[in-house]
Amino acid sequence: MTGTPAEGAIHIRLGVEAGLFSKVVIGNHRILRATAPLAGRSGDDVPDLVARLFSVCRIAQGVASVSAIEGASAVRPDGRQKAARHFLIQSETLLEHAGRACLDWTRLLGEAPLVAVLKRLRSALVDLPDRLFPDGDWLRPGGGRLLTEAPLLTDRLTAVAEAVDQAILGRFGDDGIPVGDATILGRLAGKFLTDGVAGFGAMTIGPLPIFEAGPLDARLAADADGGFIARPDWGGMPYLTGPLARRWDHPAVRAVIARHGSGLLAHVAARAVEMAATLREMQDFAQGLCKDTSSQSEPADGGLAVVEAARGRLVHRVELDAGKVMRYQILAPTEWNFHPNGPLVQGLLGHPAGVDPVSRAGMLVTALDPCVAFRVEML
Repeated sequence: MTGTPAEGAIHIRLGVEAGLFSKVVIGNHRILRATAPLAGRSGDDVPDLVARLFSVCRIAQGVASVSAIEGASAVRPDGRQKAARHFLIQSETLLEHAGRACLDWTRLLGEAPLVAVLKRLRSALVDLPDRLFPDGDWLRPGGGRLLTEAPLLTDRLTAVAEAVDQAILGRFGDDGIPVGDATILGRLAGKFLTDGVAGFGAMTIGPLPIFEAGPLDARLAADADGGFIARPDWGGMPYLTGPLARRWDHPAVRAVIARHGSGLLAHVAARAVEMAATLREMQDFAQGLCKDTSSQSEPADGGLAVVEAARGRLVHRVELDAGKVMRYQILAPTEWNFHPNGPLVQGLLGHPAGVDPVSRAGMLVTALDPCVAFRVEML
């Protein structure tokens, strides 16, 4: 999305020389210390407050928060609670990806947004927290009252799968490239190929590696001025996070990368692969949520929680004293992808700017999908 820079927005300014992007300046106006008001609050109250604080990826933020509070309090929810929380994150991820397809991908195609499809998906997915946790306690440390209704969940997921398959996904060719004009994905892939921008935004940056809890906790503990949270790196290197990073090794995605690089087409293919995979995972969870899997519950990592949200890896860290929050930190995916030397910058510098540099850069910003409004303009 685009808009006037404000608190919580990203301002991207571009320079062009000899037809190539020569400069990219990212002004990150996000409120990176929005968690300061949580200091002094009871840890038990914080997950609900966090979920209300963030309107984007609310479920992932809430689950990361309650997991961090549980870790700091040495509270271990059973496997059924963890399965239900993961199911809810997956439902949010699917809805976020579908929303980008129905709104952003259609705009790139010059088509009207698929409002009816998005409404259908929202009606099936938005109230799942209340369906699974009828007492509204899905963010209670230790877990809430879980009521699983496998037939209802299965029916809803069947409706979601039909809408996603018919309007968005389509099928992949042998080379991993989406094909056909019946779905948004097929039409968008065809447009990128026809316009010669399938590889636009390709970068040398790779997927964000799996963190070791100890070093990550130490890095955040030492981050007194918020510099690491604002401009994160790992081993001195910036990384990519999000659907393309997660699905990097999927055969269809690897085929696209091998032929076109890690640019626009790879981003879109990865998002489609993830939507299909997420649907399958949700269907599996819907069939198994009623099973007692408490033996699968894993030990907590202190006050550190890491979850994969729709836009990438999300980290919450909390320090408690007598049950009260002394310090609360959030490391969000947007700070990785919009790092001053990260995926957006490296995906633009040296690449052809085209006849409309602002629009061309905006396509890559949309593919990387920041969790806030953004504005792109020339220097």
